[in-house]
Amino acid sequence: MSVTRVVESRVIDAPVEIVWKHVRTVELGFWKAVKNVQVQGAPGEVGGIRKISFNDGAVQEVKIVELSDVAHFVSFDFIEAQPPVAFMSAMHTIALRKVTATNTTFVEWTAEFSSDADLAVIEDSRYKRREGLEDLAKAAASKK
Repeated sequence: MSVTRVVESRVIDAPVEIVWKHVRTVELGFWKAVKNVQVQGAPGEVGGIRKISFNDGAVQEVKIVELSDVAHFVSFDFIEAQPPVAFMSAMHTIALRKVTATNTTFVEWTAEFSSDADLAVIEDSRYKRREGLEDLAKAAASKK
């Protein structure tokens, strides 16, 4: 059985409310790999679709399927991609937790892929999550 789940995390030196502003709408403006995002539907609402254009030329559409302003997490489901990808589905979740001792934020970014995702897909996702979290940390720190 192959591992089809990627979990990356880090502590960001900013309050959860600041980090949440960067994550909530799934516009991914903090991530340098993203060229632009077209928002279809209301920003930051369940059912909203995002067409994400990456700097490498790839375009992915995702749909927000779960969102909590109380628990500070958002989940979005992979819909389609150009060029086509080598897996059937992927569910992404970005979850934030307040670190009370330091008023910082623990961020966990997971991706659950269908069982047809191979090791190359998983490792590429792992690298991209790490890069995205690094960029999120920089963006949040600049807004403190």
